[in-house]
Amino acid sequence: MAQFTFTNNTYAGEALAGFMASTLLEADSVKRGLLTVINDVKARKVILDVDDDVVLQDPSGIFHDQGTTALQNESYLDPVVYEFMKQEQWDKLIQSWEAQSLKPGAFLDYEGVVDLSDFMVQRYLTKIQIANERLYWLGKGSTKEASFTAAFPGLLPSIAAASGVYKVGLGKPATSMSATSIDATGLVTVSDTSTLADGDVVTITAVTGTSKDTTNGTPGIAIQGQSYFIQIASATSFKLVRNYNEVNSRLAATFAGTSTAATISYINVSNVLSVLGGVYAQLDPADRIQDDFNLQVPLHVGYAFAQAQANKALNVINAFTDMKKMDYLGIPLQIMNHWQANTILGARSSNLFLGVDLLGDASELSTVYMKPYTNDNVVRMKARMKAAVNFKFANEIFYLSA
Repeated sequence: MAQFTFTNNTYAGEALAGFMASTLLEADSVKRGLLTVINDVKARKVILDVDDDVVLQDPSGIFHDQGTTALQNESYLDPVVYEFMKQEQWDKLIQSWEAQSLKPGAFLDYEGVVDLSDFMVQRYLTKIQIANERLYWLGKGSTKEASFTAAFPGLLPSIAAASGVYKVGLGKPATSMSATSIDATGLVTVSDTSTLADGDVVTITAVTGTSKDTTNGTPGIAIQGQSYFIQIASATSFKLVRNYNEVNSRLAATFAGTSTAATISYINVSNVLSVLGGVYAQLDPADRIQDDFNLQVPLHVGYAFAQAQANKALNVINAFTDMKKMDYLGIPLQIMNHWQANTILGARSSNLFLGVDLLGDASELSTVYMKPYTNDNVVRMKARMKAAVNFKFANEIFYLSA
């Protein structure tokens, strides 16, 4: 049988930088190069925007300035410090290691010494990466893992609120419908469900009523602005099955209260090609020809696009078995795993910024076994991080949402 030990560590230098890079910089969108990373952001960092016009003048032997004034705007990276802290019983940590590392069979027992401090750090690494990914894009308000008090609006809410961003809604007949009721079980009544299908994701806005999502307990949150996977119940109704933000927990949606009206918006197989066509037509040509320009879409929109490609591929062998290419008329479609539903963002990675401070005084990672100090048979892990996000040129961003 394995012999278990636990090393008390206060990580520093390269070890600390490596862990901070793993948690802050290995979030999915960072690894794919969708954000420009700026390190050593210890306090507010100014991102200066400078723009000016060009005036073509008559030839002259004497220099005449064109007389325009360069426009300067500032945006900021305001870093926020937040922590992850976890305490576990020693015997439960051993059981977790055994369940994950040992295969069934008496001859497969692990022989040797196992340091559970590294195991404890690694088991939470992926979850911290996902939490940071959600925090960067959705902000604190839509990241249930975030309970700190400092403001962290996130990129998508900041873009949605900014003036100058080219914004498009989903209020057209092909992408929205009116609901006449939402009952306390999450059953939504509409005029026709023929353009919807099981597994579609809908976003609910313009709610009249008291409906609340109680998936994570009472009193719950207002369903205004929330998105849900659905199941078709009849020709005129569908059931809200799971909140899109619970895609990892897989908790079934529960509700309290009722509503008498709402707007239901969606991107699915029935409309995804026309939605992407409309987006493509409205993109600024000067932006979309850049090498680092991407269209970012949530996972369900990527699935709908793949299904639509297969449906359109008449008389094509393996239309429903081959992997579908994720681009639209040459523009890469980046599938975002932990994102806002029914949203499409068009932006250059050089216009979206993530500020971190990998080796600053605020960065910390430590693990400690408490029994020698307090006689408590528990282990503790603490990780402190610092991050900030923002964009530079609002008028170079395309944003579609419900």
